[in-house]
Amino acid sequence: MFQKNSQLLWQLCFVLFIMFNFTVSSIAAETDLVGFSEDRIKEIEEAVMPVLKGQPVTDLPEEDRQLLFLAEMLFADSYELFLRHGEYLADVKHDYTQAIPRLKRAFELNPEEVTILEKLAECHQVLKQAADEVSCWETLRELLDEDESAEKHDLRKRVMVNLERMARENAMMMRAGRRFIVYTPVDSGYAYVTNELTDERLEEVYLQVTGDLSCVPAFRTSILALDPIKFEEVSPVSWAGGFAQGGKSMTVKAESFPRSEPGTRLPARKMLLHEFTHNIIHILGNGTCPTWLNEGLAVFSEKKDDGFTEFKPYAPAPSDIMTIAELDQEFIDIKALCGGSLERVYKAYQLAGLYARFIIQNSTMAAPRQIINCLKAGMSIDEALKTAIDLDTNQFENDFKSWVAELAKN
Repeated sequence: MFQKNSQLLWQLCFVLFIMFNFTVSSIAAETDLVGFSEDRIKEIEEAVMPVLKGQPVTDLPEEDRQLLFLAEMLFADSYELFLRHGEYLADVKHDYTQAIPRLKRAFELNPEEVTILEKLAECHQVLKQAADEVSCWETLRELLDEDESAEKHDLRKRVMVNLERMARENAMMMRAGRRFIVYTPVDSGYAYVTNELTDERLEEVYLQVTGDLSCVPAFRTSILALDPIKFEEVSPVSWAGGFAQGGKSMTVKAESFPRSEPGTRLPARKMLLHEFTHNIIHILGNGTCPTWLNEGLAVFSEKKDDGFTEFKPYAPAPSDIMTIAELDQEFIDIKALCGGSLERVYKAYQLAGLYARFIIQNSTMAAPRQIINCLKAGMSIDEALKTAIDLDTNQFENDFKSWVAELAKN
């Protein structure tokens, strides 16, 4: 019995010995990795401890400040270290190139501290990195739109001042408003576009679209107005008058906005209605809305009268009616036309608009949003239609054909 216990004891001691050696080896490996002895690591930590606790770098003796570069290898997750070191490099040493990666790391560690973006923008401004600077200001403005606290008032004002400054200084003129950022060509021949796309004019369009979809999302939309030549370079198809890019931007041709007298209706109104609808749908559905419904709602918004949902309908021949799956494929096919059959393009868009009108007229104005919410939640289009309008896909398409036949008679 004693002999057996002794064997167990020796086995336990052996395991502990192995574990101890492994731990020591691991520490040694980590120490070797950074090239410091344990004493040196402790020395660095003690020297920079005030900064690790959030005090400014200037509180450290001059000879200890260089240790901050070494400390970053040891304390890679210290928000205070990267923030204070970045601020010191920018404000005291004027070494903006080294300050930027440290401020970015601090923002990664604490994205709620939005003022870091202001310091980053200032660094990019000094280095004349306009694209990076405007990205900081725009991101900051977007975050502040979600935080309406009074203490952010001065920061909000500084953001607007800098956005307006960048509009004057850069090749693309930029107008930053409550909801919209408008870029127009620097060519003075198109300067009037900036005056046409005022927030008041855009709000009129925006509210009409969001009212239709029973949604007022809190986000900013960027509008890029290009001269005709540049527009053709980026346009996906030659017959497009404008198009949405992702969820928060759209592109329109500058010549689509003819000069108008003050107080007149916004030029290119229908195009803006169409593209804004795409932007809103993309954000509502996180990219899950099928093309037939996406384009259909955009056409519906574009065509309807200001105060009512009625408009002169397109009544296709029975042979021109496609299922929603066929219509989705048709949109894929016509994108490759590049100047091909405009009649085919017209029929696809009008049929999509008619599908959207059928949903709204036979259910409610909220039905499209309910379908989009279901799709976003992971439902199939069949499940979404059944949930929102109590029709499965086959029944929906059959009822649609009957409804179109009645339209044709009338």
